[in-house]
Amino acid sequence: MKSRSKSFDLQETAPPPDSTEKPKNSRFALFKGLLLGLFSGIFYSLVSVLVKDMKNLHPGQLSVYRFIALLVFSIPQTVQCGENALGPKKYRLILLVRGLLGGLHIFFNFMAFRYLPLGEAMSIVFSLPVFVTVAARVFLKEPCSTLQSVTVVLTVLGIAFTAKLPSRLMGNPVVYSKDTVYGLLAAMLALCCNTVQYICIRKVKSVHHSVMMFTFGLVASVELAVLTYLFGDFKWHYCGLQNWYIILLGLFSYTGQTMVVIALQLECAGPVSTMKSSSDIILAFIWQTFLFHDSPDLFSIIGALLVGSSVVFIGVTKWLMSLPEESSQRKKLKWLVS
Repeated sequence: MKSRSKSFDLQETAPPPDSTEKPKNSRFALFKGLLLGLFSGIFYSLVSVLVKDMKNLHPGQLSVYRFIALLVFSIPQTVQCGENALGPKKYRLILLVRGLLGGLHIFFNFMAFRYLPLGEAMSIVFSLPVFVTVAARVFLKEPCSTLQSVTVVLTVLGIAFTAKLPSRLMGNPVVYSKDTVYGLLAAMLALCCNTVQYICIRKVKSVHHSVMMFTFGLVASVELAVLTYLFGDFKWHYCGLQNWYIILLGLFSYTGQTMVVIALQLECAGPVSTMKSSSDIILAFIWQTFLFHDSPDLFSIIGALLVGSSVVFIGVTKWLMSLPEESSQRKKLKWLVS
């Protein structure tokens, strides 16, 4: 018997993918860290509205609610990631310091919201890019381009106008009330604590963001419970709508904090803080005017515009860095990103 030989057509193997091809979403990936910083600022501005509205509760008590929410919401992701909940041993001290300073930052921040108009408090607290850019350059050796230096100058001028310092040069100084002095001091202390917190996050950027959130919530909730017991008072909140406010406070806080942690893992500290701060300040003046019917004066408006304009410069910097090295536009404006 003759056996019939069967032939099989072999499919041609696909050529290996070209490693030089860039993914379609590479442009989005370039700006992902900045966009997360921007959206984080939006959520944080909503938190400030809730804190400003719940005047019957001490800012420390609201801070405790915030960090309990961070702790609870981060537990599922912490378990899922499989890392030690307290972080690697070599980073635990930094995570502890970050938790302590982060708790103090929120405590003083909420105090500033209580004693100052919302827009003015935001303009001072979120002049963060100035200090973060300098600190990141000194301690983390991160680059600081010409445009970033311009944003620093604009932010300093913005703070000066928000604090109404030019009024003293014009011969018509503004009289500060006791609440205003407390608010200004709280805002400056919050700013200093937040600066060091950003540097700590950049130092431990290899740690999973859920672990950072868990340790942050754990340390800060205990710290602020003690501070509020010593210097404030715990009260029972109003029934009804305020229950939902507290839930939203925790939800918005967790979302915004997660976004800023991931943003700092993807992007340098200076640009992220600039994007977050600018969106915070612009929205704060909108809420102040239309929700709380507290119209800002000319100095506050000029300060907000100066700080908000830094977003444009950060965007231009990232656009120039995304261009190819041989691009004529990048060569012409090379001095801006050097």
